[in-house]
Amino acid sequence: MEDNTDIQKEIANTEEEVQITKTANTRRAFFIHLSIFILSAAIIWILWYLLNNAFRPELTGGLLKVCLCLSLLWLIAIIFHYLIAFKWTRTHAEKEVSKLRKRRDKQLEEIRALKQEIQQNADSLNQEGEQKA
Repeated sequence: MEDNTDIQKEIANTEEEVQITKTANTRRAFFIHLSIFILSAAIIWILWYLLNNAFRPELTGGLLKVCLCLSLLWLIAIIFHYLIAFKWTRTHAEKEVSKLRKRRDKQLEEIRALKQEIQQNADSLNQEGEQKA
């Protein structure tokens, strides 16, 4: 019985380590994405500023809309990436792990109950055999 408990603890530790690693990788990817966004947005807006000052504003008016749309859409993507990396993933993963652990514990309880029932049946059969003999 102790070996079974040790194996369960080892599996739980392994599952937790895998989950921690996934969370760390997701968060690292978010920070990389955020860094690329900041650098790219800075370059885009610097280019727009330089082009706007180099040419007449009428010629670069459409460029402002493109830069603005690109920045806003990418910012929305960054916000969703943040939510996935720091809010949604962790809570959903924790719920799933909790659900799986409860299911495993329930199955172990059922196994223990069945073993106990088998033992009781075996004991009662032995007692009946002794009484007949």
